[in-house]
Amino acid sequence: MEINSAVSATNFSLFRFLFGMLMIPEIIYLVPFLHDLSNSTFVFHYPYLSIIEAYSHTLLTVLEGIALIGAILLALGILARVGALMFLVSFGYLFLIDMSNYNNHYYLWCLLAFLFAVVDTHQSISIIDVIKRRTNKKMSILNYVPFALMVSIVYFYGAVVKINPDWLEGYPMRIFTTSRNYPYPHVLAYVMSYIGILFDGSMAFVLWRKPKAWYVVIPLLVFHLTNYFVFNIGSFPLVMLATWFIYLSLSTFSFGQLYQLVKNNFRFSARQLLIALFFAFQIIFPLRFLLMDGNVAWHRQGYYFSWRMMLNSSEAKYFQFFVDIPDKNYKYAVDFQKLLTYQQYFYTYNDPYFIWSLAQKLHKDAQKKYGSKQVKVTAKATISLNQHAAKDLINDTVNLAQMPYYLYHNNSFINK
Repeated sequence: MEINSAVSATNFSLFRFLFGMLMIPEIIYLVPFLHDLSNSTFVFHYPYLSIIEAYSHTLLTVLEGIALIGAILLALGILARVGALMFLVSFGYLFLIDMSNYNNHYYLWCLLAFLFAVVDTHQSISIIDVIKRRTNKKMSILNYVPFALMVSIVYFYGAVVKINPDWLEGYPMRIFTTSRNYPYPHVLAYVMSYIGILFDGSMAFVLWRKPKAWYVVIPLLVFHLTNYFVFNIGSFPLVMLATWFIYLSLSTFSFGQLYQLVKNNFRFSARQLLIALFFAFQIIFPLRFLLMDGNVAWHRQGYYFSWRMMLNSSEAKYFQFFVDIPDKNYKYAVDFQKLLTYQQYFYTYNDPYFIWSLAQKLHKDAQKKYGSKQVKVTAKATISLNQHAAKDLINDTVNLAQMPYYLYHNNSFINK
């Protein structure tokens, strides 16, 4: 018997509205950090994306305006797919200007905006439909599936990356509970850590079938509202709560029915192939850390775009760059804090890619200033991760200016 895929568009429309509105404070929060780059001498470009620059305050303001208009259009359902595309392009550009502003949540906003742009968002209920009382619209349940799958991937990988020695020993939650003077901080840290694994791992699956069950709704509310009010992580917990509406509609179908619908409606169209490639990437790319030796939290290779959230607490015991010019018989330490914004400086000391990137700048600056080709740049970075004994992150005998940086296999200048 053929399965009827048409469902009420109400839950999709509620999620679309909440997502669009929650993006407004996210845009407003991000942009000042980008304006602040005018006080920096350097931009930490993402690999292969050096063309993306702030360029001017005017450009940033224009992109902010486009992102805000896009978010509002999406929320109201007026030219919703166009609004999603506007938000994706403008906010995505802003997000990718400087790597010191990296945030898993910003990445997720771009991915969800992409999905809004490619599914049948225009079939959902707009503010105009509400005014005209045309709220009985229907749309295919297949428009719900990509959002639920994307959110479940975030939950699932969020659980997987927490299964590491530090998290299982209660770090960095121990540091957090101790700093807040909570009672029984170490016990509480263990509880929070293991609840985090259980919550993320279970929600990736149970939301598909039992979104209305009390043992799902109560943990969902408590977990995300705690994250929102205690950890101050922006709109992420609220957006994750809003996805409940997506799962609410999906739960009326079995996994077998959803599979059959996807199978029967796959037509090898450009849009469907694009969505298939999108999810293949989302499943495979976060696993690239498996190509690296050692602790990802330490060497941070394969760290970004992998849903590693709130996993580490690093402290710099000593951090300094040195520039050596042998033919000038001159060596000096760099007061690099003056070269960067506070945001950039704060994220430099524990990230080998940032350290390597800044070393390339220091090398070029020294060559230009002193007219020498024999410039050597080294870094001494003694770091404590999750209160472990401090050790050197970077081989301080290596000339970083002459070292390449590899994205998909080990870099020899990083100490394991």
